[in-house]
Amino acid sequence: MPLLQLENIADYLRAHTQVLGDRILESHPPLHSIDDPPSPMVGKLLRKPYPAQTLAIMGLVKRWNQDKAGAVIAECGTGKTLISLGAVQTHAENRRFTAIAMVPPQLVEKWCRETILTLPRVRVFIIDGLRTEIITQLVQDRRS
Repeated sequence: MPLLQLENIADYLRAHTQVLGDRILESHPPLHSIDDPPSPMVGKLLRKPYPAQTLAIMGLVKRWNQDKAGAVIAECGTGKTLISLGAVQTHAENRRFTAIAMVPPQLVEKWCRETILTLPRVRVFIIDGLRTEIITQLVQDRRS
């Protein structure tokens, strides 16, 4: 096999795409494949996720069922907020639930808006930092 002249990481990745992809799938098989039917709960979302987002929702739900923790890591604009909201709703399976989203200040209004547009019968509360009077009083009361 001739030795390839690889100038940079992009060349390396192009030359070894198949092998790297196979190794990743072998080490980390998907929790939800494209052939697995999604939960009917996904259909109850007010906004319809794209097929790739539905796969991510179902994968996250299955991860929570296994390990009680999971993460959504993706590029900007891929729908991480929708995936997270859809996963919370789907995981609840028609039961009432409480969820908390800790987001940077510049995303609070976006999260509120998307939550209301995505989840049926939802209430949103904003806790603006831990320095509010009520939170400060609760902390002081606990220390007493």
